[in-house]
Amino acid sequence: MFNRNVCSLMMVCLGSVSLMGCDSIDGDSDDDSDSVAYVQYYNASANSTATSLVLDDYEYSYIEFGDSMPRYGYDTGSVAMEIYGQDENEDTVTIYSEDMSFSNEDNHLFVLYGDYQSPELLDISYERSDMDDMNDDDDEDYSKMQVLVANVTSEDMAYDAYISLDSDEYQDATMLGSIGYRGYTTELMLDTDEYIIYLTDQGTDNVVYTTESMSLTTETVYKFVLRNSFGSGDLKVTLDSVDSTSTPVTYTNIDSTADFRVFNGLEDITLNVDVVSKLESHYLHDITPFTVSDFQQTGFNDYGVTVTNTDTSEVILDNVLVTFNQDDIRTLLLYQEDDSIKGMVIEHDMRPRAYEYNVDVANLSEDYDDLTVYFVNSTETIESAEYTIEDIDFTEQESLVMPQDDYEINVVYESDNGTQTLLYQSDLITFDGDTNYSFVLTKDSESQFGYTLHQL
Repeated sequence: MFNRNVCSLMMVCLGSVSLMGCDSIDGDSDDDSDSVAYVQYYNASANSTATSLVLDDYEYSYIEFGDSMPRYGYDTGSVAMEIYGQDENEDTVTIYSEDMSFSNEDNHLFVLYGDYQSPELLDISYERSDMDDMNDDDDEDYSKMQVLVANVTSEDMAYDAYISLDSDEYQDATMLGSIGYRGYTTELMLDTDEYIIYLTDQGTDNVVYTTESMSLTTETVYKFVLRNSFGSGDLKVTLDSVDSTSTPVTYTNIDSTADFRVFNGLEDITLNVDVVSKLESHYLHDITPFTVSDFQQTGFNDYGVTVTNTDTSEVILDNVLVTFNQDDIRTLLLYQEDDSIKGMVIEHDMRPRAYEYNVDVANLSEDYDDLTVYFVNSTETIESAEYTIEDIDFTEQESLVMPQDDYEINVVYESDNGTQTLLYQSDLITFDGDTNYSFVLTKDSESQFGYTLHQL
C-alpha cells in the first residue's frame, strides 16, 4: 500500500519531468506555478495485479484493485501516460498507454477498468474552481463539496443516480444523472452533510441500490465509482467513494443478501444445523464428517445457530450467535475443542485474479499451534519454498496471494528444539481456473499422517 501522506508519496524517477507540490487534507497543490493540472488514479479492473500510473516515465506507487492514489499536481502540456502492471512471471509490463494533453486547472481521475488482459481507461474530467472559490470566501458561512458518479461495471448495466440528505427519502432525492457503461455524471455542488445515494434501473423509479448514510463533510469532490464486486446476490456491483487523499470508502447496497455454508469438522458425527433469525430460517440436514453444505442465500441479519447430532438428536451447540452482513460470502466451520463443540466463520474472497490466487487456510486441529504451510512447486523443497503461511494457531485463519502453478501442500509443526513434524502432505494440486482456494486442517484418524487438509 502507498503512503497516505501526499507529500511523501513514493515515486520512481525515470525521467526529468517536474511534479508540482502538495499540501492539505484535500491533497490540492498550493504551488505558485502559472500552469498546473491535477491527476489521480483508481484501479477498478477486478482481475488485475497491482498497477501504477506513469506520466512521462514517472511511476507512482502501485495501486491494488479497489484502491486509488491521492490527487497530485502535474505540469501542463503534452504527456505520455502509461499504466504498468505485472505479467504471469511477475515482470513489470505496460498494459495501457495513451498520449494526452493537460491544460491549466484540469482535474483528471483516471479509472482502469475491464479485463486485465485488455483493459480500458476512463478519463473522468471535472471542474472544481467554483467550489474552491466559494469555500475560500471568508465572508460566507458555508462549506461546499461536489459529487459525481461513474459506471465501469458492464455493457448491460445502466442506472439513474440520485442523492438526498440522509434525513430525506428517495422521493426527495435530486437526480445526479443517467450513467451507462463507461459514463459519468457532471459534478453537482452541495452543502457538506450526511447523504444517501440511490441507483434505479435506467428510466424507472425501481431502486436497486441504496447506500448507507455517507458523511460527505470535506470540501472536496467525491467521485463515486460503480464497479464490479463478487459478493452475494445478483447485482454484484459496489460503489466506491474516491476523494482526493485517502483510500476509497466502499458503500455496499444496504439491501444486499449474504451467502453461507457449513463445514462439519467433527470426525465421527453427522450434523443437522439450524440457522435462525426473526425474519428467516435455514435448516441444513445430514452434513457428514469433513463435508461442506451447499451455499444458502439469506438476508443480512444476526442468527442463532443450533447444531444437533443427527443420530442421537442431542443438541451439541445451542443458539450460538453468528452475523451475516450485506454481500458476505462465509463458511461456518464446526470443530471440537476439548469436550466442547464450537464454531468459527471464515470469509471468502471471490474476486478472480490474473495469474494468481487468494488462498485461505484455517487450523482446526487443537493439537498444534504455530503451524507452517508450505506451497512447494516442482523446482522447490520445503526449505526453498517461496510461498508459505506461517504461525497458524488453533482456530486461526491466514491468507496469501500466490501465482498460478502446481503445488504440493505441506503442513509442518516445528517444536522448540527445532524438530519438524510433517502433519500433512498433499498430491500436486493445480492452481488454475476461476476460483480462489480455501483449506481447513482437521484431525483425521483415517489419513496417512493423522491430519487432513480439506479443500472447501
